[in-house]
Amino acid sequence: MQQTLKESVKKELKEISENHVVVLLILLAGGLAYFISRIDPGFDALFLGLFLGIIIGSVYRSEKKDLIAQKALSVTLPLGIVLYGSNIVFPRGVKVPAEYIAITLFSVFLLSSTVYALARLNGVGRKFTTLLICGNAICGASAIAIASSLINPRKEEFSASIIIITVVGLTGALIYPSLYYLLGLSQAKYALLSGATLQQTGLVKIATKSFGEELMNLALGIKAVRIAMIALAALIVAFLYSHHRFYVPWYVVAFILMAFFSQNLLPTEVIEVLQPLSTFAFALTLASIGFSVNVSDIQNVRLTPLMIVYIGWLISTTVVLLLISFI
Repeated sequence: MQQTLKESVKKELKEISENHVVVLLILLAGGLAYFISRIDPGFDALFLGLFLGIIIGSVYRSEKKDLIAQKALSVTLPLGIVLYGSNIVFPRGVKVPAEYIAITLFSVFLLSSTVYALARLNGVGRKFTTLLICGNAICGASAIAIASSLINPRKEEFSASIIIITVVGLTGALIYPSLYYLLGLSQAKYALLSGATLQQTGLVKIATKSFGEELMNLALGIKAVRIAMIALAALIVAFLYSHHRFYVPWYVVAFILMAFFSQNLLPTEVIEVLQPLSTFAFALTLASIGFSVNVSDIQNVRLTPLMIVYIGWLISTTVVLLLISFI
């Protein structure tokens, strides 16, 4: 058995060395996406990794590029999921009022239920719907990546869901500052609106950073409530998609443990190292997926899912604004 394992490892290494160009291109796409996101957090590393992977993959032709990309994915995705647990940390010194948490949880319910109802009414596939719900209600591309590891959707569904969530989220990040002035929102209420309804952490930063660090930190604290729900969402998805018995992959368990340790035990210095590593691993993951995606398959995805997410987000935003007016 040990000899068979050695032979298998040697075969894998030989295959990778023979196709080192593919590995280097995936590293280039993921590394460039991560580098750009570090310069400006407004550029989501995961979306950029997918985008650059698709662009480079559509230009580079190789018979085994899909196989090598899949092998890279089998390493970077579990690693990214485990390390992402370090992101489930409430900002130190930020206190989120109980009523803000309640509104945020209700917003998650609305963001999920409206997308689910509209998707089912319009015949969107079950797995595609799950990705759209996780991305819209919790934390964008990261939630989609974690959910995808449990349900194995088609690559075009995975890619399309990230593109859709990013487009809708960018719309919100661009118009929210105008709502701040038009509606005369207080800083705390604007932080609640941003943290409770925007899909990705980077988009929350875009929408709030011009209003001061205190407002942005409160919005990120509110957003952390939604991010923390990814552990529960992963367990629910694993249960719903278990065929014979309830099974949770080891990396999801490790992710939950990492989240617990990060919030309660690990020092800030360690967390500040782990968080960028998780982003880099996820950027490589998305680059690997994008590298093997057929652009024409994404183009064949109808506009219906995009409209569904837009409607779900608009409903949630409207209700949150109404609730905000009562506090």
